[in-house]
Amino acid sequence: MKIYELYISNFRKFTKARFRFNAQSNVTVLIGDNATGKSAILNSLSIMISSYLLDFKVPGAVRHIRKDEVHLKQVVHDGVASLEPQWSEGVALSCIGSLHELYQGDDSTFRNAISWSRELTSEASKTTRINAKLITGAGKNARMAVEQGEGVLLPVLAYYGTGRLWHSKKDIPLAEPDSRAIGYRDCLDPASNHNLFLKWFSRLELASIQKRKKYGVLEAVREAVRQCIPQCSNIYFDFEFNQLMTEFEDGRLLGFDNLSDGYRNMLAIVADISHRAARLNPHLGSDAAVNTPGIVLIDEIDLHLHPKWQRIIVNNLREAFPKVQFIVSTHSPFIIQSLKAGEVIDLNATSHLAVEGQLPQAGCLVDYDAEQPAEPSPAKGFSERSIEDIVEDVMGIGLPSRSARLERMYKVAEKYYELLDQGSKASGEEKEKLKAELDQLSAPFSENVAYHAFLERKRIKAGILSQEEKETQ
Repeated sequence: MKIYELYISNFRKFTKARFRFNAQSNVTVLIGDNATGKSAILNSLSIMISSYLLDFKVPGAVRHIRKDEVHLKQVVHDGVASLEPQWSEGVALSCIGSLHELYQGDDSTFRNAISWSRELTSEASKTTRINAKLITGAGKNARMAVEQGEGVLLPVLAYYGTGRLWHSKKDIPLAEPDSRAIGYRDCLDPASNHNLFLKWFSRLELASIQKRKKYGVLEAVREAVRQCIPQCSNIYFDFEFNQLMTEFEDGRLLGFDNLSDGYRNMLAIVADISHRAARLNPHLGSDAAVNTPGIVLIDEIDLHLHPKWQRIIVNNLREAFPKVQFIVSTHSPFIIQSLKAGEVIDLNATSHLAVEGQLPQAGCLVDYDAEQPAEPSPAKGFSERSIEDIVEDVMGIGLPSRSARLERMYKVAEKYYELLDQGSKASGEEKEKLKAELDQLSAPFSENVAYHAFLERKRIKAGILSQEEKETQ
């Protein structure tokens, strides 16, 4: 399962936009300043991929367009601004994607790409599904096959938002054992549901001990964690202390609650993805993580991660889950440095803006050229570029080798010299005003004695003196 293109109309910050994802890679990273729409894209994608689950009836598995997500247009009357929801056009989301991997060549119906759309046409209406019949029908067929005990392949679908570490969902009692479809419970809620993983993992750990039997799905989770979490050698559930334990290669043994925010955040994501894959496709055993396709969305993947870990996390995820398409956002130059050509969408650029007539016909098979490049598509990846080059050229931050304070000092000095030039031709009264302005400029840096003294010396030399300095001359 893979998304090739996303079209957005009148959704949150976007009036019209189109995004093309690299069909030859399983990673796309969204970058851009704050408020450029990274989270809006991930939210729209969560709505579109949940179309597959419309017939599953699993709590928290389906995401609809909310009424507060309609685009707001700023209108100004007599200098007073207001934000007006644009209901005259409604909200429309469209996708082109593929379900081919789910059928492994056995079903020719989905060898081509498909298109589908979801709309919210008015404040009083509900999100439509009429133009999502192909993807919804595929999901329905999969659900019915699961009910009949067939080993149909189910895609893992998940969305992890920025509040995933702190906004955990309340514990909800679950019947054990559950349907395979429970792997979709709360899968598109940006808040985490770590308890879902813990209950499943601890239950199978206990069964493994009692029956003296190894479960391949447990090994699938452990292997994914080992691949993604640096120096982690094993995880297991400690029934004496009632918590998940993490073993490290240097002999350390830490409970989940004692891990740093970065470790807890990433361990929770990796464990959740792999455990969902294992629950959805238990017939894959220890290969569940590596052979389950799907789509995973992560907002700010670098959240709480040390820069050393940021350099490797994307590659670790793509190796642990080679058939999963990851669409993530980041502000980290270290993440960008680890990427290949065509894996970045820069929202500061304008190439994603759509034009009238670009929306695809929804609800049909599409003859899609998956070889076409992503947009934008740099000629090379970023692995051979320095962090300074990426920060300056890709992220648009000038002079990254200077700290913000040093850059401010430089600009203050520039302004200072400019005023000194004016002072040489100024009257006595004008010089007094310049003196006050120069003092205001240099005051924030008075603790830097050498810098402050240098500026003061230049001022005195230019003849811009205080009354006290005049009297001592």
